[in-house]
Amino acid sequence: MMDDHLGAFWDWAVAQYEAPELRACLLECQERAGLVILEALFLAWLGRKGHSVTALEYKQLRAAIEPWVAGVVIPLRAQRKEWTDEPALAAHRRHLLGLELEAERVLSTLLTGAIAINTATQCGADCVAKNLDHLSDTGDFETKRRLLNLLVR
Repeated sequence: MMDDHLGAFWDWAVAQYEAPELRACLLECQERAGLVILEALFLAWLGRKGHSVTALEYKQLRAAIEPWVAGVVIPLRAQRKEWTDEPALAAHRRHLLGLELEAERVLSTLLTGAIAINTATQCGADCVAKNLDHLSDTGDFETKRRLLNLLVR
């Protein structure tokens, strides 16, 4: 069952990230407030599926992903960014992009395996908003509102 959730979530997350306005908002929140984009997308996906994340479940999610995010995702991103203006390192930068994508796939596995996903209830946009409230600061109020609006479309 987890594999079903993993594939469904990954496909949904990739499709969402391809929307230019949402991608820009997510990247802005990542830069300004350290948002873990895949975590935000997972919380929104759960909400859209009718799963309202409890405080205990959110704590379990964070415990499952924090070591991977801190030890792998963030260092890969930081190194890739450091090489952005270095034409001689373009091939290495592309390789890092591939590694980042694989790190994100592992992160999605950690997210979908961290809690039992219950989609029995229907709570719509309210559920997405409630789930996103678990996130630490995503920026100013206007950015939060914009992010929520983009994720409940």
